[in-house]
Amino acid sequence: MTGVKELLQEKDHIFLDFDGPVCDVFAELPSLKVADRLKRLVGPDLPAEVAASADPFDVLEYAVSCGPNAAHVVERQLSRLEGEAVSMISPASGAQETIREWAAQGFTVTIVSNNSVDAIRSFLTLHDLAEQVRRISARSSSDPEQLKPNPTLIEAAMRALGASPGQCVMIGDSAADVLAARAAGVASVALAVTPAKRRSLASVNPDALVGALADLRLAG
Repeated sequence: MTGVKELLQEKDHIFLDFDGPVCDVFAELPSLKVADRLKRLVGPDLPAEVAASADPFDVLEYAVSCGPNAAHVVERQLSRLEGEAVSMISPASGAQETIREWAAQGFTVTIVSNNSVDAIRSFLTLHDLAEQVRRISARSSSDPEQLKPNPTLIEAAMRALGASPGQCVMIGDSAADVLAARAAGVASVALAVTPAKRRSLASVNPDALVGALADLRLAG
């Protein structure tokens, strides 16, 4: 794998996942509670795997199969619940300092996330990071096909910035981040905070792998 600091120094644009690297979105409002509230919007006769899921995005994906109105209602409620969730939490360790350092060093920082644009913007404003983050390329519709691991959000960020894949790097803590980056032709850095996560992310072959966001600070 490439040396991570050397990799970053070659780039102009940093694409950063939100849930995980920047904050733990559902730390105070658990994802299971969010998923259960969404399930009530699509009726009692859910497939067993959806009924048992603690992942709100599984419910959103099922809602799409129920038609555009159901999908819209579920996505809007998910966005509201994400907004509620992020109002209760603090940034991840080192996130504020790292983002501010990148911006001061001349990197363009963009949040690329499956979470809602509104929730992300609210969190960044609340924690004085809105000026350091140039753009947000995140969920703005009920179509899960637009979300990572599909490269759509990364490609949209590049178009908005007028950037080429070689100028960009995607940093995230999931296989979806690595796969979306690869599909877009963008280098990836995987953030793995546990040994199990490190093994899992190493299996999808990111360009670099780190154990903490602070490992991506270039100063010093």
